[in-house]
Amino acid sequence: MSGIFTAMDMETLSQKPRRPWLAAILSLFGGPLGQIYVGKLRRSLCLWLVGACFFPVIAFCLITLPIGRISFNLLLMCVLAFPVYFAVDAFLLAKRNRHASLKRYQRWWIYVIFFFVFLSANNCVAHFIRLFIAEAFVIPSRSMSPTIQPGDRILVDKLWYDIKHIRRNDLVVFRSEGPNSPCYIMRIAGIPGDEIEIKNERVFINGTEWDDKHAVFKGLLPPLANFANFGPIKVPEDHFFVLGDNRRRAKDSRLRGPIPMSDLYGKAILIYWSQERIFPDPNDITHYELGPVHWERMGLRLD
Repeated sequence: MSGIFTAMDMETLSQKPRRPWLAAILSLFGGPLGQIYVGKLRRSLCLWLVGACFFPVIAFCLITLPIGRISFNLLLMCVLAFPVYFAVDAFLLAKRNRHASLKRYQRWWIYVIFFFVFLSANNCVAHFIRLFIAEAFVIPSRSMSPTIQPGDRILVDKLWYDIKHIRRNDLVVFRSEGPNSPCYIMRIAGIPGDEIEIKNERVFINGTEWDDKHAVFKGLLPPLANFANFGPIKVPEDHFFVLGDNRRRAKDSRLRGPIPMSDLYGKAILIYWSQERIFPDPNDITHYELGPVHWERMGLRLD
């Protein structure tokens, strides 16, 4: 009898029912982990591979195609729907295979291993996107207001944009003081060989006044001569000259001088998220409160 009981007990254990709700949760928060939970290892790996290719394609489309706000929102919905699809698929598989015999890899410690495998692999994909395609930045200051507001989160093109493609009026991200220094975003006013002069806050490029429609002059003028009157200087080779749209708040090339091309990081492409930052002390941007989300700015192109 004991031998018969043991065999029956083992058979019961090998057919432990799969819980659909648990499968859905595993796939919603752990990648296609729910598919492994229901005994579909190959399906899980195929779904992860599709996702690993899907997100670089989305980033490529965002920086390459002239996508407007409507198209951006559609792409965003696709991104958000991806883990939901994983969860629904795992839920339905668990319902259909609820009483299937367990396979050797359907063990809790196997799920933990695959969770960290998926997590590491996803981080590698994200690092690849940041390194070669596009990177996200949050704007902390008001130097580019109102074009880019404090709290705007932007995507920067790192695939196509380099020193051969810089143009006046481009919004670029650059390292402030060489490698590993904080990044800033400004508008290019001068390229190599340009002569820049500022007279009473009016910018002259090669002797002609620059009609910069993005510039604003709000607030008091800082007590620095370079802000209202600057130059003339000639932009050296392998350098560019930047100005902030919010001219009286920007610490741009009037203070930093021309920026070396080696510090160019990429070109700002679009705003993907915007939540206002409110500064209790206008002169201190390190302390702020979060304001409302500006949905109308999401997907706003900057190129």
